Amino acid sequence: MGNTRIIDKFEHWSLADCACDYCIHFAGRENPCPLDVCCIADIKAEAIRREVAAENRLAAASVRREAYAVG
Repeated sequence: MGNTRIIDKFEHWSLADCACDYCIHFAGRENPCPLDVCCIADIKAEAIRREVAAENRLAAASVRREAYAVG
């Protein structure tokens, strides 16, 4: 095991990974979810937080680029 390399190390779940289609409780679009509370609600909240933060970083970077281009 001394020569084992991890090529693609997992870092975090994306929002697409948290879709109901992948849930073990998913019974089809016609049937409502049988759970009162989503079993991965905490993971989904973290994925949303990461995606919003990434969008905010991209927006801030584009504003900075525009400010340098004008000034």
